[in-house]
Amino acid sequence: MHASEKYTERVQKLRAEYWTTIGEVNLADLVFIDEAGVNIAMTRRFARSPQGTRAYGDRPDGRGKNVTMIGAMSTEGIIAAMTFTGGTNRSAFETYVTQVLVPNLWPGATVVMDNFSSHKVTGIKEAIEAVGARLVYLSPYSPDFSPIENCWSKVKEFLRSQAARTYEELDQAITNALDTVTKKDIIGWFTHCCYYIAPN
Repeated sequence: MHASEKYTERVQKLRAEYWTTIGEVNLADLVFIDEAGVNIAMTRRFARSPQGTRAYGDRPDGRGKNVTMIGAMSTEGIIAAMTFTGGTNRSAFETYVTQVLVPNLWPGATVVMDNFSSHKVTGIKEAIEAVGARLVYLSPYSPDFSPIENCWSKVKEFLRSQAARTYEELDQAITNALDTVTKKDIIGWFTHCCYYIAPN
């Protein structure tokens, strides 16, 4: 399913302009940022059982407080990640950018993020540019241009399999999940989003 707005003339033009901008960037200099929410009630969506029988499982009644994961992904993998309780706000995102992301950037890096309001507060662009990197926003309705979206899908599937039921367990499970991301995964996700042509 896609938002119908994605196919409007305005959005299609902005999507084309995004590729014009990104097409000038060395693949190794692209850094994609995104957030994803998880909780301590995550369970597998599917389970095996003998033929003709129903599979059963347990899950908590309450999800507890949401935990937000913020990550930055380049062709080398996840280069900067942080978790915190609650949703993304100005303070949390500023902390992530200045204390976690920026120390891992390099001159010539191009940081790509979506258009959430917390991503556009004063100081974010300036902090990124201070290390010689630049900031580019995704075109509207374009999660299909962000390889890290696929990364979060893999991470969440791992977290469901771990069924962490305390925040300490969840924090460790997130670390373990990020460790499962491979170079092959990265190449596949960049290729899927049309940034990378896999060798024959």
